[in-house]
Amino acid sequence: MHRAFASSRPLQLAFGLTLTAALSACPDGGSGVTTESTGGPTGGDPTGSSEATDGTSSGGPTAPTTGDEPTGTATTSVDPTAGDPTGTTANTTGPDETTGPDETTGDPPVDPGWSERDYARVFLSGHSLTDNPLADFMLEIAAGVGVDLNYNQQIGIGSPIRVRTLGGSWDNLDWPGYKTGKNREGSDMDVIAELKAPQTLGPGELYDTLVITERHDILGTIQWEDTTGLLRHYHDRLIDGNPAGQTLLYHSWLGMDKAAPEAWITHEKNALFAWECVAAKVNHTLEAEGRPDRVTTLPVGAALVHLVEAVLADEVAGIEGAVNQKLDQLFSDDVHLTPLGAYYAALVTHAAVFRSSPVGAPVPQGVPSEPAADLQQLAWEFVRDYYTNAASGQHTMEECRAFIADQVCASFWTLLNEPGSISGCSDHFSNADAEGNPFRWPDPQLMVWPAP
Repeated sequence: MHRAFASSRPLQLAFGLTLTAALSACPDGGSGVTTESTGGPTGGDPTGSSEATDGTSSGGPTAPTTGDEPTGTATTSVDPTAGDPTGTTANTTGPDETTGPDETTGDPPVDPGWSERDYARVFLSGHSLTDNPLADFMLEIAAGVGVDLNYNQQIGIGSPIRVRTLGGSWDNLDWPGYKTGKNREGSDMDVIAELKAPQTLGPGELYDTLVITERHDILGTIQWEDTTGLLRHYHDRLIDGNPAGQTLLYHSWLGMDKAAPEAWITHEKNALFAWECVAAKVNHTLEAEGRPDRVTTLPVGAALVHLVEAVLADEVAGIEGAVNQKLDQLFSDDVHLTPLGAYYAALVTHAAVFRSSPVGAPVPQGVPSEPAADLQQLAWEFVRDYYTNAASGQHTMEECRAFIADQVCASFWTLLNEPGSISGCSDHFSNADAEGNPFRWPDPQLMVWPAP
């Protein structure tokens, strides 16, 4: 039964061919939205890197949110419940509504107490936007402010979560993707085994935090790469080793035109909603099983927008010049960060993991010192305000469908200079019954991946 389920996914991917035209309009030959470098129809690296991910050919392209409904997919169903301890109900309406007024947002993704931590054991799973020096800078920040951090990582350049779990084929239910990627030392660690019984931490230590990102074209991965299902699978591997663990879904960002960043700013503000909706859907599935653990969004992309706006308003010391000259100090190309930009991402991630201020942290070698104090303050203010706001990330599935269809589709395809794709994207995500649109609850189409 599981094999029939897995084998149907390439049929869905067959509808992705139209993305190639969109990629041709992206800066740097398609660095705005691509898949891992596997020789597939879209090629490239969504993070703009020319590096390839080993062994990741999926047999099909990814990501156009065109509204074409995928071919029927066999599913493994569960008995979801729609209970919500907060009693919050949907308050907006959307097309093709099927879930009704009992739809809820699920448990709040933020800790109402938001108490500080002084210890964290982090596993980081991502691609080039979360590659070193991000974790290296986090270590320096933690040591400098007197908290205890250790980590390991799985980095697959250009990879969606699917490649870091299933690997290159939807049929790989022995989960070879968990044994791929660059680690803190060496490569191809058995991540499942490491999360369950860590061999690279101190004696008796467990991972308490998973920081994981999806490929940055989040609308495409939601539709074509089963982001919600495979995020849940990875989160479960953390919980296998530590039932008290927490997962932070790291908001990655698309490429920008540094001479005219307005479309990028608009989109990444909108895109945060989509990342939050992914976390909300996973939390519904956890709640349905009576579990207390949850996935929380780590809004790095939105925090980066906050920094860009401050820089453009001349509110950051030591960053001057024309618009593109200012942004050149944060971005090394259209999407990757300079050491200064990576330091800011590390400050944001530190603040989210430890729930405490990084103000006063040391400045790593190679990072300009003059802007550092402003970056520390901006990172802390953004993270603190996000996690102490009870409304952050609180979206019903109906609200997710409506906002993504009305706002995110438009800003996504406008940024890619493909306005003709907006309508199909909106049609797809507004339709609660569409396969490849996970934003419904209860979910009769819910697909559950088997444990290893």
